[in-house]
Amino acid sequence: MTIYDRNADANTAVTAFLTQFKVAAAGGITYVAGSHTYHVWWLHRALQKIVWDFTISGDDELNLSKPNPSTSEALGTIISLLDHTTDFSTNYLIDDTVASYLFGGSIVQGASGSEDKYYGLKVLGQAVAGTELQVVQNAVTLTSHWSTGKNQTDSNTLLRILVKTMTGGSEIDNSLVVVKAHEWQDTNAIWETTLGLGESVAAINTSADPQNTSVLGTVQGYGITKSEGYNLIDIDGNGNKAFMGEWSYSPQTSKKALYEYVKAILVRGSSDTLFGVDGDLWTGRVYDNTIASGSGTWVQNETLSWGAGATAGTGHLMAADTLTGGSTARLLLHLDTGVFPEAASTITGGGGATGVVSGVSVKLSTFPTHLGQFTGAWIGAFGIGFASGELTNADSVKDLDGNTLSPPNNVNIIITVETGLAGDDPHVFLAEKDAVLNAPDYTTNTVGAGNSSSDPDFVVTTAIASDTPQDGWFGVLDTTGGGVSYEFYHYSSWSGSTYTLDITDHAGGLDKNYTSGDPVFIALLYASAVGGGTTKAISNSLIYTSDIDVVGWVRHGDPANPDKPVLISGTIGTAGLTLTVVLDDES
Repeated sequence: MTIYDRNADANTAVTAFLTQFKVAAAGGITYVAGSHTYHVWWLHRALQKIVWDFTISGDDELNLSKPNPSTSEALGTIISLLDHTTDFSTNYLIDDTVASYLFGGSIVQGASGSEDKYYGLKVLGQAVAGTELQVVQNAVTLTSHWSTGKNQTDSNTLLRILVKTMTGGSEIDNSLVVVKAHEWQDTNAIWETTLGLGESVAAINTSADPQNTSVLGTVQGYGITKSEGYNLIDIDGNGNKAFMGEWSYSPQTSKKALYEYVKAILVRGSSDTLFGVDGDLWTGRVYDNTIASGSGTWVQNETLSWGAGATAGTGHLMAADTLTGGSTARLLLHLDTGVFPEAASTITGGGGATGVVSGVSVKLSTFPTHLGQFTGAWIGAFGIGFASGELTNADSVKDLDGNTLSPPNNVNIIITVETGLAGDDPHVFLAEKDAVLNAPDYTTNTVGAGNSSSDPDFVVTTAIASDTPQDGWFGVLDTTGGGVSYEFYHYSSWSGSTYTLDITDHAGGLDKNYTSGDPVFIALLYASAVGGGTTKAISNSLIYTSDIDVVGWVRHGDPANPDKPVLISGTIGTAGLTLTVVLDDES
């Protein structure tokens, strides 16, 4: 295959073109055979050659008696094929197949009001070998005839093609296209451009992604739950802020797993969706709209439409501060086709909800991987929310109002237990160490007032320490009632000096009345290590403020298959604490 650029030898290029294509007497230009590609200039020069000839040659049916087929402007980058239907019954036209062999400029053909337009697209940059660029137009991924590159006329050019932007006088999505590079294990890139006469440029650069090294099929099976919609999250302890989504890597154990999982949603060829948008069609064109009035009920991820003619557009609902249309004040959408909603336009959901836009829609800065940049820590994309307990002070996120937030240092406590049998049920206890004794500190707080049977929460005397896990266990010793051992409760959150009981484990609330002044302490872990095989694990997290010395034990006391108890200890530092325990059979 030869690429005949604008500077090719004229006689060679024209001869090759006329061999590869046929020109009929009525003006139709069609493909015959061959794989060469041509700058649009050579279409013009080939037509001018055969209408200069006195005689018809080969399968081309034109000669000097035919009307002028074409004009050229801008150094041969703007070609017009002429319509002589009225006077000569001749209309010079190419079809989409012919266009797939052309590059370097634009071609306009047909009568005024019913034109076809093919505009040039040139993609510059550097991409990893084997990258297959995607071109999205009007919410459709164009069928590739370029594989891993075409018409690469210099070392900085990835692709040069023609894109049909008008058919029968109707413009296709305002002549706008989005070029994407979303290959697995490479960095992602997106470029939006509006095509016009001549050749328009997009820029794409990718490289190997050091944070995307896993096997695609493995990542697709991670079981992470997509997080879509409007969320209020307290990232830094200074109150809730607005975000889209609240992404968590659970049930996996690392931020890298989440980063790769969302990349897998958007990888080329994906059949998955993000906010209801097919991964291949995700362009990251996100608009924030103020809603003055509305009706109905929005449905998360539903399709949206607005306007008519030049103001028309479609999209998907990404987030609304409330799905109750009459109360909605803020709505964020992914633009699929057309233009963003203008002031006073009405956005209509697929389910019938409506919202009238107030003011100008704001286009948000987005990132090709959606979540943001990941280097082992997050530099979150604008408005993207994360589970606060999975962030550390190395991460940075930005809320929907543009505030950059730095989380506290959340660290993980992970205990892995190697058992003898898959059915073993090892129990793990871990607590802060006493300042003097080699034992847990059993008196870190005391019972507050008003803790009665069936209460859904539990109050202590002094404010709960900021490095207490948001989900954990507390033990209370009912000395007034004659208790000699601590009774434990699982809490799901805390605030100030109050623990909220886990509703699943304690649906009936507190088991009894507790008297003020009785001792209370926190267990960082007080549950079974779990897992499908002989490797079990249990984990928790907390905000690191200073080192915490801890002690505890792992026990498996099943009479039929007992193991020796194992004492555990360590220090929770800036990187948390990870311990591995191997149980020894005692039967």
